[in-house]
Amino acid sequence: MTKANSCRADRIEGGVACEMVITGKWIDDWAKKYDQNNQDEKKKEDDIFTSIKTIGSPPHCLTKEVLIKVADWKAPRAKGYVDKNDPYYVEEVTRVSFTTKNEKLKLEVLTLLDGVDIRMASTILHFCFPDLYSVMDWRAWESLRKLHKISGRIENAYGCYKRYNDVCQEIAEQFHVSLKILDKALWQWKGGV
Repeated sequence: MTKANSCRADRIEGGVACEMVITGKWIDDWAKKYDQNNQDEKKKEDDIFTSIKTIGSPPHCLTKEVLIKVADWKAPRAKGYVDKNDPYYVEEVTRVSFTTKNEKLKLEVLTLLDGVDIRMASTILHFCFPDLYSVMDWRAWESLRKLHKISGRIENAYGCYKRYNDVCQEIAEQFHVSLKILDKALWQWKGGV
């Protein structure tokens, strides 16, 4: 086993600084730790996926009730803001997002909803189209940054999300894992902190 594979990013082992290299095993191990440590979140995720499947696969829009579940999973503090949205407005805005071919519009139109920023919009798209969109989160961003897969600070902007999602897609394809499994691993590792 090489030094690079035997230690975590920016840790000191035996007096030698070493860096983590992403492997399929690394992704699998950290995703399993996420599942072990976040069983309540897993139940919420399963409930959201089930609720979305009742709308359609893929869904043509979201109901306000499902949007509130997504907000509660992503950032519980945003749930109150999301609850202010008119149910019809939620359905219409999400319908525009889910039917457009324009990727920027798909993400940014969701920010018209109260309580939805780019990160929340990425979460909505992830739950509705899990093979195409990853959840943008500071923990996962920090993991990618420490793993030298992305640079700079996370920003609440389409360009930042596109770059983040492209990196996640590339890694997921390279290691033959879903974006969800990769997201769990990156979130759980939290940049090695």
